Amino acid sequence: MSGAPQANYLRRIYLRLAGVVMLAVVLALAANAVLSHRAFERALVPEMNKKVAIVGNSIRVLVLKAVENGIDFRDLYGVDEKFAEVDDDIPEVTYFSITDTEGKVLYQRPSTTAVIAQHLASPAVLAAMRAPEQVPLSVRVGSHYIVSLPIVGEGKPLGMLHLGVDVRFVDDVMLEMMYDLLVVLVVSLFFTLELLHFMAGARLEQALAALGDVFKRGAAGDFGTAGRPPKAELAFGSVIRLLESTLARVNAAYLALAGELEAARKRPAHERPPGLAAAQGRLQALGRRFRFGAGGADGARPADGSLAKVRAPLFIFILAEELTRSFLPGYVQELLVPIPGLSPQMVVGLPIALFMLIVAVGQPYFGVLSERWGTRRLMFCGAAVAAVGFVASALAASVIDLLAWRSLCALGYAMVFVAAQGYVLEHSTAENRAVNMATFVGAIMVATVCGPSIGGILADNLGERWTLALAALLAAASLLSIQQLPDRPAAGADGSAEARPPARVPKLSEVGRLLANRRFLTLTALAAMPAKILLTGLCFYLMPLYVTSAGGSQAMAGRVLMTYGVMVVLLSPLAARWASSRERMEWLVGGGLMLSGLGGLLLLIGPDIAFVFGAMVLIGAGQAMSISAQAALVSEHCGRSIAELGEGAVFGVYRLLERLGNAAGPLLGAALVMAYGYRTGFIALGGFVCCCGLLFVLATRRPPTPVPVPA
Repeated sequence: MSGAPQANYLRRIYLRLAGVVMLAVVLALAANAVLSHRAFERALVPEMNKKVAIVGNSIRVLVLKAVENGIDFRDLYGVDEKFAEVDDDIPEVTYFSITDTEGKVLYQRPSTTAVIAQHLASPAVLAAMRAPEQVPLSVRVGSHYIVSLPIVGEGKPLGMLHLGVDVRFVDDVMLEMMYDLLVVLVVSLFFTLELLHFMAGARLEQALAALGDVFKRGAAGDFGTAGRPPKAELAFGSVIRLLESTLARVNAAYLALAGELEAARKRPAHERPPGLAAAQGRLQALGRRFRFGAGGADGARPADGSLAKVRAPLFIFILAEELTRSFLPGYVQELLVPIPGLSPQMVVGLPIALFMLIVAVGQPYFGVLSERWGTRRLMFCGAAVAAVGFVASALAASVIDLLAWRSLCALGYAMVFVAAQGYVLEHSTAENRAVNMATFVGAIMVATVCGPSIGGILADNLGERWTLALAALLAAASLLSIQQLPDRPAAGADGSAEARPPARVPKLSEVGRLLANRRFLTLTALAAMPAKILLTGLCFYLMPLYVTSAGGSQAMAGRVLMTYGVMVVLLSPLAARWASSRERMEWLVGGGLMLSGLGGLLLLIGPDIAFVFGAMVLIGAGQAMSISAQAALVSEHCGRSIAELGEGAVFGVYRLLERLGNAAGPLLGAALVMAYGYRTGFIALGGFVCCCGLLFVLATRRPPTPVPVPA
């Protein structure tokens, strides 16, 4: 069995084991969600009764005080005004009425329907006046839950106070609960995957690699001693030792036979056994066909799991930042102070834009610093700086303070991102770099799924400041995992690290030359930057503000943003396969951009939250399609520039311009909101990206001219 099929076979074993674990987790979480939903449903109505009874008691006290002051029960003043006041303060109570002892309506807001009037005059309701001390229960009547409280003054029944809660309010509460349970289910699923990868994935991957190495040597006929005994703590250590001992016995038998034949050859001719020459010939044929001796096969050692170690701290840290996505614009609105020359909408977008700008400009410099300090040291410093920034952001008194503290978060984010990426590249070769980078991107995307939804729920229940404090705690917790990372890989120690050109900051002359390259400019201005403008301007800025302005909660904004992350996670592997199997990746990039733009245009149909969910589905699918092929197109379209300036310079400028699109997105979104409003801004950004995708397809309809290879 060859090495690649063997590795795939062992990988399938691991995936099947993980699948069994995940199935058990899903079933347990689903059962817990169903039981929690039923328990909440049973507890909701009694709690609602208590709240409505408290409101009704305050109204009843005012009525009795008026009667005690000599006002006739049928001629009370200000009842409608009191009903309106309660309606404004507690919008879920949508029906009020006061009836006499016979159930005739005296005061009401709004008009009493025939079904409710029949209920108010029923003997069961009127009987409550004889037992005013009993806790009232709600009764479903038409489209309301009615709670009836007796009004009894000086032992004499006067009538009944009735308050109605709209059934839709209860249904909405139950629906919100179901959404939250679904979010927790999805997030728990991804958390379990990460935990499984962290606890068993790295070690199991190392064990499977060692086991595969033994199989590979045996299948290739390499019976030589490998010279590196398996670690005792490996998951398949006993199996590996058994296989190694089998190979060693075959090797020892061959060496013993060779020794016996050599000893027989040295005897006098008359003492040599018959057939010695034939035996020596066959032994030499075995030696040519198989490998024996003290040395094992050359080749890379099995992976030691160093690459997998970076995923846990990266996931925890990115999760801390993603917690803020759904509520940050609303938090900025609470801290608004007038800034001369800037509109409130622009000020709300400033923290996001400044964050993205610092990340964009800082990454080239931190790439150089990473090579000087080492990846672990830079990653540790970045996480510590970000943790301080989160704590200070939670204590910010105004948007000016928040801008300063979010800048610290941006510096920390850029440091961790660059250091983690450098760590992956240090432990990669040209053959496995794409797979290893998938591990890096996978940790970020899983955090993108989990963070916004959980952050929105926490912000609704605990508040934005406590959620930021929790983000600081997560960033601080990542420091413990970062400490476990090796600082620098030993050159050639594991066969994984390879020489890379040193990192450097792109020169202005290089930026100018690349901007003069029509194909490079087309790729950045019509594909890379519009995709990032849509992400930050629409998903991170416009969408949370639009959802809350439409009456939705921050938890709802988190759920909507989670939809984007789920689509990217699910479709990115498929899009990557499409990109590797198509000669014209320009169609994939342009089609993805147009699909993303259609997400914004979806609000032309209607303003409901359902269309916002649909928009996130289309944007996530479009981004997954376009992003996977863009980096490959840089090499394909800019081969001449890469040959002249070097791959590092070309990709450095490309990433810089791409991230400048991240910074421009919130500001462009703010300008559109200021001029046209949230919904029109949504539509305008979608239309802009859709046009960019169409122009990109038209501009790249002819394949690039291949760069001649120098002789």
